[in-house]
Amino acid sequence: YMFNKSGIREFRSSTPDHFRARRSKFFILLGTLIFKFYGWKIEGSLPNKKRVIVAAAPHTSYEDFVRAFPLVLALDIKVNFLAKDSIFKFGIKYFFSWLGGIPVNRDAPVEAKNFISDLGHKRDAILLGITPEGTRKKVIKWKTGFLRIAKEIDAEIVLTGIDFEHKRFVFGEIFIPTGDNEKDINSLKLYFKKYKGKHPERY
Repeated sequence: YMFNKSGIREFRSSTPDHFRARRSKFFILLGTLIFKFYGWKIEGSLPNKKRVIVAAAPHTSYEDFVRAFPLVLALDIKVNFLAKDSIFKFGIKYFFSWLGGIPVNRDAPVEAKNFISDLGHKRDAILLGITPEGTRKKVIKWKTGFLRIAKEIDAEIVLTGIDFEHKRFVFGEIFIPTGDNEKDINSLKLYFKKYKGKHPERY
């Protein structure tokens, strides 16, 4: 069963051309085999828009990335994601950058937001993955920078559940911000409660 019905082929075939990374067949196959080895599947699709932000939650473990990176290869998508700059160390810095990682200094969040905003304006198309919590630890206040970025670059926000209970990534609803960040964050928290992360107690 784990090698069937992963949803990868269907998702990949429906992916807008401007989000395709066009990696070699080797990396696509490698990512597919690793993702299917974990027994995970993917549901939903990406909207056919030029600017999309994938807001994924609940983010409670480093294993979220371990499941996501082979999926990025398998889907052959060109996605950027934010990660703390401390993990961009010698030896793996190139790998994270090749995969689309953007180092972020948590002490300078405005700088990161401005960088992404500029990137979004310069590119014809951009797919950005973010985690609203901003960390794997339990937090009370979620980050709101991605809401402002979405507005600045006119991007659609796709709510994506990381569901360890059913071993799946669910690309679900399109979220339309109201302009009230606190209200929007509360709505997002309620939406993502239906998914169970690796460590539910951190959510």
